[in-house]
Amino acid sequence: MSYTLAQVNAFLAADARLEHERLAALLTVMAVAAQGSRESIQQLQRELQRHSR
Repeated sequence: MSYTLAQVNAFLAADARLEHERLAALLTVMAVAAQGSRESIQQLQRELQRHSR
């Protein structure tokens, strides 16, 4: 199976967007863990669990 240059570029761009979203989510988790109250950490944990289903 071969891909065109445009298809490869589109795939790489989509992958980069997903990676940036993942890193942004990780940064949020780290910031809440470092600075958040117990309640805010538990709220984020519930939200993450809800979205992982």
